[in-house]
Amino acid sequence: MKNRLYTYLAGWIFLWLPALLLAQTINSPTAFFLMHSSGNHVAKDAQGGAVLEAADAPSPQKLTFIPDGNGYYALQSDDGQGYLSLSGQWNTSFTTDPSSAKALYAIENSGKFFIKLRCKYNNKYLGTDGTTASSAVYSDKDGTDTRHLWYLTTDVHQAPPADTSVYVINPAVTRQQFEGWGISLCWWANMCGKWSDEKIDELVDWLVSPDGLDYRIFRYNIGGGDDPQNRNCTPHHMGSGKGLRAEMEGFKDSPDGEYIWNRDATQRKIMLKIKEKRPDAIFEAFSNSCPYYMTYSGCCAGNTDASADNLKPEYYEAFAHYLVDVCRHYKEEYGIEFRTLSPFNEPMTSYWGANGGQEGCHFDIASQVAFLKVLHPILKASGLNTVISASEETDAAQSVRDFEGYQAAGVLPLVGQWNTHTYSATTQARSQISALCKEQGIRLWMSEVGSGGSGIAGNLNLAQKLMDDIRYIMPVAWVDWQYVEEGNDQWCLVQGDFTKQTYHKVKNYSIRQHFSKFIRPGYTFLTSLNGQTLAARNPEGDSLIIVAINPNALPVVHRADLSFYESISNGLTALRSSETEDLSPTADYTLEDRILTYKLPAYSIITFVIPVEESADADNAIRPGLPYWICPRNAADQALQASGGKVTLQPLSYTPEQTWKLQPDGNGYTFTNGNGDILTDHSPDYALGYETSPQAGQSFTLTPIDRLFYKIMTEDGSKAFDLEGEHHTAGTTVGLWEYGSAPTACHRQWFFMRQPDSGNPDAVPGISFPDDTSRPLFRLTCEPGNILRADKLSDTPCRLGIYAPSGGCIYQTLLQDETLRVPLHPGIYIVSGISRSTRFHQTIFIK
Repeated sequence: MKNRLYTYLAGWIFLWLPALLLAQTINSPTAFFLMHSSGNHVAKDAQGGAVLEAADAPSPQKLTFIPDGNGYYALQSDDGQGYLSLSGQWNTSFTTDPSSAKALYAIENSGKFFIKLRCKYNNKYLGTDGTTASSAVYSDKDGTDTRHLWYLTTDVHQAPPADTSVYVINPAVTRQQFEGWGISLCWWANMCGKWSDEKIDELVDWLVSPDGLDYRIFRYNIGGGDDPQNRNCTPHHMGSGKGLRAEMEGFKDSPDGEYIWNRDATQRKIMLKIKEKRPDAIFEAFSNSCPYYMTYSGCCAGNTDASADNLKPEYYEAFAHYLVDVCRHYKEEYGIEFRTLSPFNEPMTSYWGANGGQEGCHFDIASQVAFLKVLHPILKASGLNTVISASEETDAAQSVRDFEGYQAAGVLPLVGQWNTHTYSATTQARSQISALCKEQGIRLWMSEVGSGGSGIAGNLNLAQKLMDDIRYIMPVAWVDWQYVEEGNDQWCLVQGDFTKQTYHKVKNYSIRQHFSKFIRPGYTFLTSLNGQTLAARNPEGDSLIIVAINPNALPVVHRADLSFYESISNGLTALRSSETEDLSPTADYTLEDRILTYKLPAYSIITFVIPVEESADADNAIRPGLPYWICPRNAADQALQASGGKVTLQPLSYTPEQTWKLQPDGNGYTFTNGNGDILTDHSPDYALGYETSPQAGQSFTLTPIDRLFYKIMTEDGSKAFDLEGEHHTAGTTVGLWEYGSAPTACHRQWFFMRQPDSGNPDAVPGISFPDDTSRPLFRLTCEPGNILRADKLSDTPCRLGIYAPSGGCIYQTLLQDETLRVPLHPGIYIVSGISRSTRFHQTIFIK
């Protein structure tokens, strides 16, 4: 009976397991191709290393997944002579011991078709830096990049069908109001300020105009300046690092010297042109280093020991006066008052060494505290409205430590704005710095980041970082590092030749426009339960902006539920960029019954501008009897689920297991899902449990942390919902633990996202279709290779969708060709077809 189609009762169909593995549970040794998101697969090279191999390689290599019985797998090579294993700190090769923790990997779902492989030894993920054949495979990745995603198949040429993400955007679940996008003037303005007036005018237009990037925030670098006589450093030593562009002129050459205000004319020329063209611009002054004569090393690039402070304490007051004098000069001479002054740049790193590639200065936290105590009264006495911003760490986790250090030392009130960079940033650290600033009421910026890579894939990885920053840090501003670069097209938006004065926009420019051109100052970000989207509303509430990226080598389908809007008007705008498009109009979407469905091709980004009407009574109050997802602060697309005897995080879905209703119970609430399961405290057990009938331990209280996040406590207030091990990935156990007093307990903080309701107060969200209106639009069969085949029965294009009974969209596409082949996992599905005049649906059972 294999590979034949059988019809049973109401059009149910029985099929066999296809080549693509959709359920990531392997009960016995099984061989698969471990496919990378690029379409290549893992293989063992001649030296025993793990590399990517092309699908068309002779004798492509499978790996045998061998379960250890504890949730991990040993991955045996195709020749049976080795097991995939961490080697050293990050390299991955095939070794002989399958029992070592370095050779065991857990499988974690990431969407419907992709997985991540987590190494037991270091809890890091399998991934690559490259995407081409022969790229090395590593076991030290953070799991946030598409190069860390895999899928399993028995057919090396088979890609999974387009992954489908279903999510809701609710205008009532608002986040931060935004004050703008920005960029540093260091160091491109130092070079481009030498160009002709006409070229400067155009370059700044591209930067600030509403038709360009519409940037509003600009960071001016106050140069420290090296010793003109180079007594303690090599002449032009920065030329061998960041380039001669990084040589910044200081305004004083000696402790007793006069200010030389005609210096830094080129950066100033760019800043004045920005002020002319963008009257509402916000300017920040920042320092990378003090002048050379204030340092231990005599060099403004850093100390001879890059981990040691370089500013001598006896010069703290002189340096504070230097910074404030520059700020005062710009206000008095040019009418530019810097809103903030940032005295440090990545101070706790060991990047800044004498004779280095740019200005830099290490400050221990104690030194930062001591300097702020000197700077603050001098700045306050200056008559300026400028306030201090800090601490500009490169790592968000270090930013958290700085913040806590400032708090402990009592200097946090001296800081008017907190700035962090995100060159290194985990979701947990992002959320923690956000929580700290929220608690203290301090304005928060993401003030610098950039990223390498290659081609549009590299650009989209930075776009993903931007989305993560906006979602988890919740800053009111997001600031790029470089506008113009010479040597690459990744760390910039415009590539040029500083000497020849030639320049052109690169792909990064149009990708950034997808955000900055449409999400403007005064807009408010909304909660979207999809990690590769951002949503925002304009101040009037009549325009919804959705930006979505696909940083993968395979297409993806989005189904955005906009049913919380009162209505959606005509006039939707959709613009897409890809390898061949730059903010190009596209009609590759449908909007029906307030459901926006669209397909993103590989390596692409899209922006929708949607005219909407919000409900007059929309708010985010939690109301008994309504259906909610309960989502962790640290994950965009995970929700609390009760199933299989456990309460865990699982990928967001429209299922009874994740649909929670609250009912008042004394001073708290009971939490019951669509299956009737009631969350229950099973103390002294750590794990949160559930029961199907009322009993003790089922009342929990909600305590707001801010207007979005809550802690969920046991009725006696002793324990809170907790993510085991501070993890936030699929499968993480939800337990009960003491909340503590620190605002950084983000793994114990939750938000409630209202689910669309069909109108029946007891209904669990699902999918329904109207009755068939005519003959089928396609014929379903099963052909060799265990593939579901759909053959069109008319010449009219139609949209085919495959849905789970709970409403989750498994696969969707516009069926234009005569035949479509889709692999499916066993289960019950609804296959729908929609054309201009016909609706057709059929229930199928895949076996």
